[in-house]
Amino acid sequence: MNTVSNEQIRDTILRTLSDVIPNADTHTLHPDISFHDQLELDSIDFLRLMMSLEKEFDVTIFDFDYPKLSTLKGCEHYLIERLGGA
Repeated sequence: MNTVSNEQIRDTILRTLSDVIPNADTHTLHPDISFHDQLELDSIDFLRLMMSLEKEFDVTIFDFDYPKLSTLKGCEHYLIERLGGA
């Protein structure tokens, strides 16, 4: 996979989150507050989000890393690290 920009990573996370939770207001998400607290994302939806991100970025997200991905900022940092984002 080519190097992905940080902005592309964020945009893809937000789009994927909107696919998982269609009524989510992703424009007002606070990057440091968990998806669960802001969007009432349950464990099934979170798992769907992780699986969707894996597919979108062609990367494996290990279940022991899930806590790192509970916020927008956490997802961004994790995926930037895994994908070599700029």
